[in-house]
Amino acid sequence: MLTGTWDDDGTARIVERCRAQDQSAWKELYDAHFDFVYRVARRLGTPADEAEDVAHDVFEVVFKKLGQFSEGRLTTWLYRITANVVSDRHRRRRVRRAFEGLKLWIGGSGPDAPDRSAEKQSAGRAVERVLEMMAPKKREVFALFELEGLSGDEIAERLGCPVNTVWTRLHHARQEFLTVAERLGCLEQGGPR
Repeated sequence: MLTGTWDDDGTARIVERCRAQDQSAWKELYDAHFDFVYRVARRLGTPADEAEDVAHDVFEVVFKKLGQFSEGRLTTWLYRITANVVSDRHRRRRVRRAFEGLKLWIGGSGPDAPDRSAEKQSAGRAVERVLEMMAPKKREVFALFELEGLSGDEIAERLGCPVNTVWTRLHHARQEFLTVAERLGCLEQGGPR
């Protein structure tokens, strides 16, 4: 059953086939809208070398949430998802720059040279100081996502909260991390903001 307004009759049929789990329809939807999503990502400031990854991330969201789309233009919905994915990437990039400002290296191969080992220890202590000053719920989500690399769903499961709560806390946690790091003097002059 077609509801709402769509970009065209062909798109509406593809979406309905996707909802019916028609695998070929997913490819058609992807092929029909990839260029649009890619262009939007670039216009919103995504570097060229990341734009294709952003587009793939957008279509992962579309795959998960297509059942929630019921009315309006599909391209408007795709634009909104793309804008959210791009914003998330920009936020992550700021946090990574903050880590770089702290000269934090996680992992690596082989033994560290003595000077690098000392820098890592110093950076690790700086991160610990910042994390200690953050609100507990924000710190928890921040550490699980940014440091442990867990997905939003994995964090929600571990914390026993809705995934939307995870994303809200993470948004505020990233801001708090940067604010506290700046206040403690842990960021280099002109660091990310």
